[in-house]
Amino acid sequence: MAKVENDIDIYYAVGNSNTNRQENELAVIMKKRNSAGWKLISTSTAIVDTKNQFLNLYLFWEKNQ
Repeated sequence: MAKVENDIDIYYAVGNSNTNRQENELAVIMKKRNSAGWKLISTSTAIVDTKNQFLNLYLFWEKNQ
């Protein structure tokens, strides 16, 4: 029986001022994980500071061993 491993990346973002930079950083994370055999199974966001538009993006991964 295959063993399943789970992991999480937490990406911190502030506002919409650097959307292109943030998209590029997330693309790098996705490429690294995908090339290592990880599958993105879920995402979630949490607003940490509404005044400064600071939020966390959680990326949940799964990999068969």
